[in-house]
Amino acid sequence: MEANDENIALVNTQAIDHLTEEFYRCISFNQEHFPNFDRLKELFYGSGNLINNNFEKPVEFTVQSFAQALMQQIEAGNTDFHSQQEIGDVTEFFGKIAQRISVYEHSNTKDASVKWKRGVNYIQYIFTDRWQITSMIWSDETEGVTVPQVYLL
Repeated sequence: MEANDENIALVNTQAIDHLTEEFYRCISFNQEHFPNFDRLKELFYGSGNLINNNFEKPVEFTVQSFAQALMQQIEAGNTDFHSQQEIGDVTEFFGKIAQRISVYEHSNTKDASVKWKRGVNYIQYIFTDRWQITSMIWSDETEGVTVPQVYLL
């Protein structure tokens, strides 16, 4: 790989790192600070495609319907705190597309004694004039299905 190619790869990796961190920051909230849905919409290309595969059948959202569903949960009092962060990743690039296996941990309680849950988010990105998320699908760990160690290196 030539020096210029290495520089481009580093810049792209840093951009994807930042974009992914920003996504997790946008969906984290507490009683004083709601999720940042306006910023979340800016992170996605088009309407986005988000799929929660934690249930018997996948639940599909656009960025807009994801924001609406989360806000309904908050307004109904079903949650007043959510924190999510990336703890491991594997990112691949090909031209102006990228894919990331993002291992996350999350909690819906401020109780520090409660162990955070983990899961895996497969995220796809596209570069137009900047990197944006096109789609993601996620699933939490369950009994018998744990995050592969190679994703945490």
